[in-house]
Amino acid sequence: MRLGIFMPGLAMVLLPAIADAHNCKCRNRGTMFELGETSCLRVDGRNYLARCEMRLNVSSWIEVDDACPVTQNTRTGTQSVH
Repeated sequence: MRLGIFMPGLAMVLLPAIADAHNCKCRNRGTMFELGETSCLRVDGRNYLARCEMRLNVSSWIEVDDACPVTQNTRTGTQSVH
């Protein structure tokens, strides 16, 4: 009976170590992302921000925002080249 309680407990303790041992990552447009990293995904013409996470022992993208962050390129002074 003790073995029946010990094995599930041991499995729960070792799961994070097992995930690290497999070095799980997510892929987006040919680039690999570590667990916890975010990326802008484009799926069926829709862009959204997603984070690489483990779900059911598989690395997967989980949506965290409806849109992707946008940066604005500002130029304070432009010069012409002659």
